[in-house]
Amino acid sequence: MRDVIGQRRLLDRLGDQAVRGDVAHAYELSGPRSIGKHTVAIRLAQTLNCDREPRVSGGCGACVACRKIERGLHPDVREVTRLVDSGTRDDRKNISIEQVRAMQQDLALRPLEGRTRVVIIDDAADLSEHAETALLKTLEEPPAHACLLLVTPTPSRLLDTIRSRVQPIPFRPVPRAEIEAALVARLGPDAARYAAAAAGKPGVAIRLAIDEAEREARRALEREFYTLVASRLTDRFAWAADLAESRTDTQKRSAQIETRLVEWGELLRDAAFVAAGAPERAVRPERAAESAKLAASTGGRELVDLAQAFERWRRDVVETTVSARMLLELLALRLPYRADLAAAA
Repeated sequence: MRDVIGQRRLLDRLGDQAVRGDVAHAYELSGPRSIGKHTVAIRLAQTLNCDREPRVSGGCGACVACRKIERGLHPDVREVTRLVDSGTRDDRKNISIEQVRAMQQDLALRPLEGRTRVVIIDDAADLSEHAETALLKTLEEPPAHACLLLVTPTPSRLLDTIRSRVQPIPFRPVPRAEIEAALVARLGPDAARYAAAAAGKPGVAIRLAIDEAEREARRALEREFYTLVASRLTDRFAWAADLAESRTDTQKRSAQIETRLVEWGELLRDAAFVAAGAPERAVRPERAAESAKLAASTGGRELVDLAQAFERWRRDVVETTVSARMLLELLALRLPYRADLAAAA
């Protein structure tokens, strides 16, 4: 599909089916964040509703229909997400049943301009309990002219009855070479250095290559990690309390914690590779000196175990109702101590 990095075999098959109009009534697009799920959902909607003939996988990108879909203006393509409360500027906790009912009213109508009504639910795991139950009715009796795309990094949070009625499309991490080739083709040879940093997620690589603010945010999280590693327990627990109580919106707080677990897990894995004598496998080679210090003071097996623990905690954060304060204090206890890493912060 046009402009999608990786997932070639899966998307070639899906694109060919969409060009023929031979698509399922509902799909579950699942995989890590920034791996291309939402882009594929848009491209599938464009394929199904492109004005050009013959149709091509991903749509032509230039016709009126494709441009409307790209800008979120096409009357037959609807995106459902958590709403923003204009009073508090905070996101609502869930996608509400009212949003699902409004979507169902749209789906009951024939397409206005295109061939297929497409609904993209992103993130589908944010559906409230009542919204999921209402959605189930649509999945049981889908309109012939409609296609639902449930986008989520955490499919396990969806009801089993919903998952049994959608066709799964699992996204996998993209090889570094594919990301590098795509970056060079789009942005020039200087962008190639961000392929490793993406850790298999093309969206991360693109943002790092084009956005200095994104690169600075990444560096800030690295500095926070090394500050913690160089800190004593009192300071670590104070950090845990501050982060655990930083937001009343639990989903935004969980997102902040998840980001740290993902990015800091990469730093721990890099140190483990250095300890194993394979520094070329690092996804953050610019932090080679810090990785070497961690590897020198902490055993390779311990670093691997800790990186795996970070991934387990990440899943706990996104899939369960784990106590944020307790998890962060456990993280503070488990981090290795290396005083001279304070300079890296």
